[in-house]
Formats: sequence, C-alpha cells, structure tokens
Amino acid sequence: MLSSKKMEEGKKKLHVLMFPWLAQGHIVPFIELSKRLAKHGLKVTFLSTPRNIAKIKPLLLGESGKIDLVELPLPRVEGLLAGAESTADIPNEMEALLKTALDGLEQPFEELLGRLSPDYVVYDFSQYWASTVAAKLGIPAVFFLIFTAAVSSYMWVPERYKEEETTAEELIVPPTGFPSTQIAWRPFEARYVALAFTRFSGGVSAMDRFFKSIQGCSFMLIRSCYEMEETFIRYFERATGKTVVPVGPLPPDLPQKRLSEQESLCIRWLDKHPDSSVVYVSFGSECFLSKEQIGALALGLEATGLPFLWVLRFPRFSEEECSPSVLLPEGFESRTQDRGLVYSEWAPQLQILAHPSVGVFLSHSGWSSVVEAVKFGVKLVLLPMNVDQGLNARLVGGELKVGLEVEREEDGSFTEEHIRTAVHKVVKEECEEGTTVKSRICEMRESMFGNSEWEEKYINRFIKRLEFSTSTN
Repeated sequence: MLSSKKMEEGKKKLHVLMFPWLAQGHIVPFIELSKRLAKHGLKVTFLSTPRNIAKIKPLLLGESGKIDLVELPLPRVEGLLAGAESTADIPNEMEALLKTALDGLEQPFEELLGRLSPDYVVYDFSQYWASTVAAKLGIPAVFFLIFTAAVSSYMWVPERYKEEETTAEELIVPPTGFPSTQIAWRPFEARYVALAFTRFSGGVSAMDRFFKSIQGCSFMLIRSCYEMEETFIRYFERATGKTVVPVGPLPPDLPQKRLSEQESLCIRWLDKHPDSSVVYVSFGSECFLSKEQIGALALGLEATGLPFLWVLRFPRFSEEECSPSVLLPEGFESRTQDRGLVYSEWAPQLQILAHPSVGVFLSHSGWSSVVEAVKFGVKLVLLPMNVDQGLNARLVGGELKVGLEVEREEDGSFTEEHIRTAVHKVVKEECEEGTTVKSRICEMRESMFGNSEWEEKYINRFIKRLEFSTSTN
C-alpha cells in the first residue's frame, strides 16, 4: 500500500493557462491569481502578447520558475497604431480595433492549446471564443470576472441580453430580483454604458463578449468574497445558472523592489506630514478628467484646507496641451504649495496607501483601488467616472459603507462644494458618515486582510473545485 504522502506526491500537477484581456487593470488580477495558484503547487502558464509579457516580468520577481510566460504576437489590423498591444498604447476610440486584433489570435490560440494541453483555461471577457476553442480540445474553460459581483449581477444576467438595442432608460432599472435598492446607474452614467451594447456595423459589442463568455464557460470565478458580496454572488448564480466561485479580492503585496528617485518623491513628501492627515487623490491609469472636472476638483481640495497628494495623469494621445500648469485654475499651485503636491508621473500607489500619513483616498471607485484602500485601512471618498465605477461607488458607499460618494448634479457634473463637503464628512469623525466609514473600514480590514488564513480559504476552495472537476471528467 502506498502511503498518503506518496500518493500525494504521485498526483499529477494541475496545469492552468491564464489568458487576460489586454489592459493593465485586467492583467494584474490575473497575475495575482496566478501567483497564488503557483504558490499552492499548480503549474501556471500566463499568456499575453510580447510587450505585455515584458512588462509582466518585473511583477513576478521571486516567482521565477513557478509561472511560465508565453507570448502570442497580435496580427496587424488596419487603423490600429503600430506596436499597440494594450489599452495603454491607444486612445479610447481604438479599443474596438484592439479587440479585433485579439480576435485574430483565435487560430494561434488553438494551436498553442494543442501543444500545451492544460487542464483548464482561465480567460477574460474579450476573448469569448477561448471557451469554444478549449471545448474543441476537451479542455474546461473558466471565465474570470475581475469586477464586483454587484456590477456583474446588475449587468450580465440573461434578461439584459437581447437582439434589439439596449437603452439608457433600461439600464437605470436593476434586473428582476436584484438584491439591492441602492445600486443602480444614474441617467448620465447609463447613457455612456449603453454604448457598450451597440453592435457597430453588425459586429460583436463589448457586452456581447461578456454574455458569450458566460454562456461558454464551465463555471465562473469572481474577484470578490462572501464577506463583501454574498447576496450578489448568490443572485448571479441563480440568474445565470452557472456556478460562481469567489477567489477573494486578490490585493497585491507591497512590491519588494526599490523605488526610483522619481517615485520616492511622493514618499518623501508624505514623510513630512502627521499620521492620517493627507488626502490622496488618484483616478487610475486610464481614467482622465476634463479641464472643468480638474478645475472643480482642484478648488474643492483647496477649500478643504487639508494636505493633499494628487496624482494627475493625462492621456498620451491628446492633441491638446496637457499639463498641470495649463489645466489647473490660475494661482492654485502657488496658493497650495505649502500643503499640496500635484504629481504627474507614475506613482507607487501601494506604498502611498500604506504610508501612515494618508488618511483619505479620493478615488474613481475602480475595484482595485477600493480593495487596496480597504487593505491599508484608508477611508474612501468616491468620485466614479465611467463603466463599472458608478455601481462600485454605490456598493462601497451604500452597501458596505467603507466610503462616501461625492454628490453630483443631474448631468454628472460636480462643484468645488461637492468635493469639499464629501471630504469633510469622511474626515470629521464627529459626523455620522465619518464615524461609520472609519468603524466599517477598520472592521473589514481586520476581518479580511488582518487574517492570513482568510484568503487561503478562498484559494483552497477554488483549487479543490479544479481537482474535483478533473477527477470527475
């Protein structure tokens, strides 16, 4: 008789191929899940394009030999910028062309799967065809949603999928049985989101890709947890008829690499301020404000009287001159120079949020930013800008109560006063909102990220699901 240890050693190592959409906000959660699976002894292959793989390598320091990086070059597509391999390489209006280029990988992907023969393919929404290709080869495909369960269950349930055009009026109404009265798109948000349902020239819309990805998968993963979103996860399962497996929020660890001289500037500036005194402002790598929005936000920060670190990024492909000196209100920088830093380079967000002087994060409500803020116990002021962010803000502010959403006018605009009021309410702990946000974020941080076994529970459940499915195939 073989001992249990020998039997364990003799088991075939599960092989999972990870295939994210070509955007940094998607690639990073796929990397984080890959690292956790590799840590548990699974063989992981990470697939992307050559330029993305080159960018990924520094994120895998210490993971050498555990994750295989594999490249597939994108085919040339007319109208797409030469060398473009991610959403960071193109203006927003070219995203459809990037998806067309990605669709050109279907045949090379099939050939690659035939050679590698993984046990599972974990894929993203844009390459909806990955599940069909995998099925031809008898390989189960798992759809990984990097969005919240609230967003997913509001958007991608069967009743939303229809032949005729989806209107903004329909999108402001939650689907049948949706488990929240607080989460819904506002009219100004819904008008923007409705464009994602449009099938230009009879092609595949962005939302078609989500629905087809759900239909073709064996089951779904979601970057969330029961502690945050159990009612939405259960609702999504019932509505789609698919098993939904949460893998936790997957926050990245603080990078071990040394910061550059430029990156260290932010940290040295924060070192000069008392604990929990600074308002950190950032809208992610691909969300850019208009001149009017920049002006209102600047005057609002000035009116708070608080120290602030504002990471103000500009689109690479704008024809207009973009710099703080051009777009900030006249005299703003000189008036706030003693307590404010406007920083226009890439900023080390994790190190900033982990710094003791940061007390509030004014954010666009991207899910990664929310998760990172909760991990480090930083209170949130929420100013959503596009796509999923409005629903995230209502989840975070309305359901979870770890942040406060900035009030807006009906057309989505906001003023100096809107910004000042929201920040003051969160900062002042004698206010009901400030007290609630502080207690809730401390509670959530401690229960989830203060417990090393908590995340392990979710990863182990996912691996057991893979092992069970493999043994029954």
